[in-house]
Amino acid sequence: MEGLIFMLPPFAACLTLIGLLGYFGIHVLKRGIIFIDIAMAQIATLGITFAYVLKIDPESFWTYPISLVFVLIAAYIFSTLKSKNPRMCIEAIIGISYAVATTAAVILIDKAAGSDEHIKEMLIGSILWVQWADILKSLLVFAAIGFIHYFFRDKFLPLSEDYETAIQKGINVRLWDFIFYLTLGIIVMHAVRIGGILIVFSFLIIPSGISALFSNKWFPRILSGWIIGTIVSIIGLYLSWKFDVPSGPAVVLFLGLFLVIAVIAKSTGVFKTSAVPIKNNMGTNSKGA
Repeated sequence: MEGLIFMLPPFAACLTLIGLLGYFGIHVLKRGIIFIDIAMAQIATLGITFAYVLKIDPESFWTYPISLVFVLIAAYIFSTLKSKNPRMCIEAIIGISYAVATTAAVILIDKAAGSDEHIKEMLIGSILWVQWADILKSLLVFAAIGFIHYFFRDKFLPLSEDYETAIQKGINVRLWDFIFYLTLGIIVMHAVRIGGILIVFSFLIIPSGISALFSNKWFPRILSGWIIGTIVSIIGLYLSWKFDVPSGPAVVLFLGLFLVIAVIAKSTGVFKTSAVPIKNNMGTNSKGA
């Protein structure tokens, strides 16, 4: 009972993270921007590091707007470069942004006291010690962004399904791309403070990657991503408590294990599906959302 009470906040934090990251992960895979969350996480972390060097407490109110400015700039750059040239390799731009943000963060951290601990917290987070107040704050932000994406799903879904067709339909791709990257950046910014870069990347990509093996429809993929994330969180947190290992890496490890099992199950025909190519199933996918 003592262990259950102690692990309840980390479990609630995992459910909060997987709730919206599972949805965004499908967008990320469809758009082919696999490393966008790592880039956004590193850019948001660069903002936190910048505040840290300025002697601003990471838990201070002022850390949030400083980090948000960095995310705003990144969202503007990504959306502008993509809309200027739809055929531009956005993944290359994302990779460059990640490398630059990481380098800048390392340089800043090198000038700050306690840099080793700060780098470790950036990577693996401190989900084991998350507070209910942090979970509630993130839940409110995630709910607001989730409402935006549901209300304007007719704008976001076409951009992820077929960018060229969205342009032909007259959708303001630059505006909605900017909103997409901005909302993703805000989600990642909150998530990194709770779970660290590794767990955020894993929750974003792995559950949606597993669901992509068995379905092309939005709702089944979102639902299966939530179920996978919940099961893995329970197993990872339990074994973290039992064997006294860091919670974040334990959850990430089991997410990877689930992916391997899913690939084996798919390749051996344990689960037979009749999935159709995503490009030919756009209407069904949109309705499934």
